[in-house]
Amino acid sequence: MKKSLPVLLIVMLLAVAGSAWAADTGKLLTNKCRANLKYLNEATEKFLKENDSSLPAWSPYRSVKDMLLEMKYLPTDPVGPTKDCEYFLVSLNSNDFQWYCNVHGTLEGDKSVTFNYHEHKFTSKVTSRYEVVKKYKEHSANLLRWTEYIPTPKEKLLHQYNKNPVTTILIMVAGVVILFVVYRTVFQ
Repeated sequence: MKKSLPVLLIVMLLAVAGSAWAADTGKLLTNKCRANLKYLNEATEKFLKENDSSLPAWSPYRSVKDMLLEMKYLPTDPVGPTKDCEYFLVSLNSNDFQWYCNVHGTLEGDKSVTFNYHEHKFTSKVTSRYEVVKKYKEHSANLLRWTEYIPTPKEKLLHQYNKNPVTTILIMVAGVVILFVVYRTVFQ
């Protein structure tokens, strides 16, 4: 018992230290997507300052790029951090617009939605004033489907590992040791 006490203390210290090394991958992906939304909003603002043009009420990224935003305003295409990130422009007029992502919502919003997306946890923002735009309302309602998503056991394990890798590994090792002891006790 005395020999196992230092080992137990070391394991506990590693578990506590592991939480400091953890990276919240959901937050990292959200920040990447929000940077894309900010980039698109700034490019649209530059375009509107130099051109007297109106914006469509709802339009996918590719259409807006082809119609309005040239290389001058948008030299590189934003790359969504997840396979479901798609960008759309929603506007009420040329003074009131935002870019929207299928997964992360808008940059600014009056409602927040938190949900599991595979092994990540996201918080998206929805702006209710744009709900007068039919397509935006459909897409923001579609965003809510993620609140009902139930991650698989593998995704739950990956989420836990992303939050705290050291503790997850220690728990798995402890589980294997317990299974081994139970196996030896039952079958020996």
